[in-house]
Amino acid sequence: MRWLAFLVLFFTIVPGDGRASELPDPDKLSTLDRVAMASQIYASIQMFFGHWKGVPGLNLDTEYDAYLQKILASDKRYDFDLATMEFIAKLQNGHSGFDDPWLRKTFGQQLGFFAYPVDGQWVVSRSSLSDLKPGDILTKIGDEKFTDFYQRVRKYISASNERWRQRALCEKTYLFPQEFQLTLADGRIVAIRRQGEFQWAGAEYSSIQASEQEGVAILRIPSFGKEVFEQSAVEYLQKLKAAKAVVLDLRGNHGGTTPDQLVGALMDRPYRYWSESTPATVGLLQVWNGEDARTDLTWTASLQNPAQTAYRGPLYILVDGGCYSACEDAVVPFKDNHRGVILGERTGGSTGQPFRHNLKYGMRISLSTKREYFADGSPFEGVGIAPDVEVLTTAADLRSGNDPVLTKALAMVRAAK
Repeated sequence: MRWLAFLVLFFTIVPGDGRASELPDPDKLSTLDRVAMASQIYASIQMFFGHWKGVPGLNLDTEYDAYLQKILASDKRYDFDLATMEFIAKLQNGHSGFDDPWLRKTFGQQLGFFAYPVDGQWVVSRSSLSDLKPGDILTKIGDEKFTDFYQRVRKYISASNERWRQRALCEKTYLFPQEFQLTLADGRIVAIRRQGEFQWAGAEYSSIQASEQEGVAILRIPSFGKEVFEQSAVEYLQKLKAAKAVVLDLRGNHGGTTPDQLVGALMDRPYRYWSESTPATVGLLQVWNGEDARTDLTWTASLQNPAQTAYRGPLYILVDGGCYSACEDAVVPFKDNHRGVILGERTGGSTGQPFRHNLKYGMRISLSTKREYFADGSPFEGVGIAPDVEVLTTAADLRSGNDPVLTKALAMVRAAK
């Protein structure tokens, strides 16, 4: 399974044109630059994207023609960026996207809050603003209904399903006005002025959180984007003394690098990850079977044996729709072999090893090079991992600070004794 990583890494490190400061006017792009980059994107999708032919209703040539019309109509870099994001979002894949550091720097100041739909209403999940609290319900942004605002900008967000697209909205800060007002369900109006540099999701965390409650070790890992998070978690487990159980809290963890060591440190039985496929372009097969013929390389999940030093006590894993990418990689083997109990909400449903291609002026595209399946062959992309025990968090829970998922896990520990 690991040979693919080296293959993709080889393509990733091939030098590209990453020059970011050679434009006389950084807000504009020449016609030649726009068309050249669009052509590279189109060619890369055909060569590297793991499953574009499997996207329902997608006609890549038709979408590319529409994309060209948009980027030829304006020389503004902002318009080019949005058109490119919209084009790649047509692939319906959360691990494929477009990034322009200029866009993040110029228009990506932080919102100060995160929100996503709960029971059909947009609810604040986290906030650093004094006038906006978790549990607050958003009804309008400016004079527009918040639901209408989302529907207007959702086309720019790459996602494998609608649940993740909604979760990702507040991370795409450049889609929001620089200054705006939020109207809340209780009638309050909160003025927002975006400020501070753009941050990738998870960058705000510097460490894991380890605590104990009712004799249960609770390990909260906010991200796998930094190596220190996994290292700290493994070290904690190695030093763990007597504990009734371990609760591994992965809610809101957007991933990073697959935490193989952490998975191994918690396994008490043989385990396996996933099955994978990647496109193989074979010219002769296309001549024989037509240019739309699809050839894939596919391999199944391999079985791994547990380490003698692994933790072997009761295990509970907390997940939600914010558990994504490498976070889901970590949960898959536990779902497959039933090691532990998974509680919470269905995960985001997207993983993949992106091919990254450097365009001009610091811009870059990422394209998922593979499609993953559960080890038994059932679909994963756009589906996610269903918990063994579903526990939903309501707006009232967010407002009161109640944690029904952790509460349920602790109740299950008590009931097991």
